[in-house]
Amino acid sequence: GRMKPLTVLLFGRRLRWQDVPRRARRITYVGIFVSSVTTTMNYKFKECLEIVGNPAGVQDPNTLFWLRMAFGRSRSRWLGALTELHVPVALRASIYRAFAWRYGVDLEEVRYPLDSFRSFQDFFCRKLRDGVRPVADLPAGLVSPVDGTVLAAGVLPGEGARIEQVKGATYSVPSFLGYDPAQTASEDSSICYAVLYLSPGDYHRIHAPCALDITFGRHFCGELLPVRSGFLQRFNDVLAVNERVVLSGSWRYGQMNLVAVGAANVGNIFLDFDPKLSTNRMRDICNHLGGDVSSKRYPEAVRLGAGDAVGGFRLGSTVVLVFESSKGFKWSAA
Repeated sequence: GRMKPLTVLLFGRRLRWQDVPRRARRITYVGIFVSSVTTTMNYKFKECLEIVGNPAGVQDPNTLFWLRMAFGRSRSRWLGALTELHVPVALRASIYRAFAWRYGVDLEEVRYPLDSFRSFQDFFCRKLRDGVRPVADLPAGLVSPVDGTVLAAGVLPGEGARIEQVKGATYSVPSFLGYDPAQTASEDSSICYAVLYLSPGDYHRIHAPCALDITFGRHFCGELLPVRSGFLQRFNDVLAVNERVVLSGSWRYGQMNLVAVGAANVGNIFLDFDPKLSTNRMRDICNHLGGDVSSKRYPEAVRLGAGDAVGGFRLGSTVVLVFESSKGFKWSAA
């Protein structure tokens, strides 16, 4: 019993702040400061979403905040700048062959010699030799606009719909496109969708999925979160908050929307028919945080045939089709 006061006294002395090593105290101060700053930023982020009306229909603002912290837009700009650096001619073939080996690129399909690509970015958005991607004759159907994997496909259930990015996670279609296609669809038609993912080794140019007229374009400044299937399955609303270019027009059955979506390390989307398009700009404010949507009307419609060039990505990403079709439309490979 006599030892208890001494034990308590010694234990109390060990807890005195001045007895804590200086380095541990500094780490504690830094931890408190960082925690305070991130807590404040998180609060302000959610407050901003609420003030602007949550235009992207984000269901979990807290998760989106931490994803923004992990995959900032600046990172993609830095990587983009690195991929634009000039590669010495003597090193080009070796570097590009190493990339091709790692990601399964078929170099026999590449139109130009490897040492002709002055930067890694030029190689990444390479053109293919004529004839290596024959376009199927499907006047009543669609051809794939990209080399990619179908992550999700289906039919919109109605107005204001949320649909799957992949199985298990959804996003808002009106927020994604900037309008609700179900509101303008005819009564005897359906609105269908398909999500196609481009891996790093895929051919990264986009082609028209059918004969169509493009009359309107929208550029949504946004996040640059990953779009791999595993990531999309874990988090809702990724496609609705990411940087994207929405091309709207018509095809034989009604509306046609072709959407190029940016991703982590992929902020650069280009259009062959509109070289003025500039994405992932430094001072742009994300649309879901109150930034404006850049819109452009094409008075003389951009008329494309199935397989015609539309544009592309500087690095891998995703293309989404949202289109009007007849009630009997079915998904099948031809």
